[in-house]
Amino acid sequence: MNEACTEEEDSTQSDIEIVPAISKDIEGIATVLRESFPGKAKYYKIRSWEHESKKILRSDKGWITFIAVHQGRIVGVLAARHLKTVTPTVRIEWIAVAKSFRRRGIGKALFDHLTRWITTTFFDQQVRITLRARTDVQNFYRKLGLRCYGRGWMKKRIGGQNDELDQSGAARNGK
Repeated sequence: MNEACTEEEDSTQSDIEIVPAISKDIEGIATVLRESFPGKAKYYKIRSWEHESKKILRSDKGWITFIAVHQGRIVGVLAARHLKTVTPTVRIEWIAVAKSFRRRGIGKALFDHLTRWITTTFFDQQVRITLRARTDVQNFYRKLGLRCYGRGWMKKRIGGQNDELDQSGAARNGK
């Protein structure tokens, strides 16, 4: 049984294409978000899933949105915002995978794609990835290398000179 599951997972991953989202993807994105986050949209402090889907495609507002596509159907979404802070920060606002495609590595593939995008976009700069996660999904993010730093908040640093930052932090703390 494990072998069949592994084969299905491998074939699904090879059939998945991760691409930047465009305006024609709004309805597919809304469908995945609606399925992944049950309940009324107002609970998540948004007007509607369609409205949120339009909002996350606004590159002029710093949004970066990737979708996972399987046989022409959107099965995963990762939407993040580039925040212009002292240390450039990319905050993941939404990461969702359709229920029938969960536990097949699509969430990890979306995160890895974002990581590669950050590396090529920011070259040798250090960038911080942050997100707010429910406690029931924090183990997934820990496997991706993020760590908790507050109530529900997680972060990971990518690129740059980590050693220099660590030494300057130690100097500030008097160590």
